[in-house]
Amino acid sequence: MASIAEIRAFLLGFEGVTVHETSPDYFSFSGAGQKFPFATIVTHDDAYDSASRLDRDGVFRLNMPTDKASFGALFPAITSRRELEAASFDYQALDTLFPHPLYGRMRWVSVINPDTTWPDCRQLLEAARQLRELRPDSW
Repeated sequence: MASIAEIRAFLLGFEGVTVHETSPDYFSFSGAGQKFPFATIVTHDDAYDSASRLDRDGVFRLNMPTDKASFGALFPAITSRRELEAASFDYQALDTLFPHPLYGRMRWVSVINPDTTWPDCRQLLEAARQLRELRPDSW
């Protein structure tokens, strides 16, 4: 399994990236503006997001935005917001890519405790970093 420390080190390997640790979670930013993260590691449930049951021992969720083509390749059955809302995903499954429970409609992708999915996650994180460089003020 890719640990939080390993994921954090991978993210810090990108030029100009900082990881904020101002809460129990980690927010990765690219460049000086730091308006929107290009990756997050969430380590706990809160009042707005508890679908992944991150209160389980040792569980964390890696989240990253994707572009339309990448999201479509990951979830080919989801071609509209309506289909996304009607779809059934196991937001508690370990090592499985799924649309973010809240931000899936913005094409964010999540995985809990990546292991066999870690190579795919690295590619998605590289693409997310590039997207952030191209569009620093929006998601």
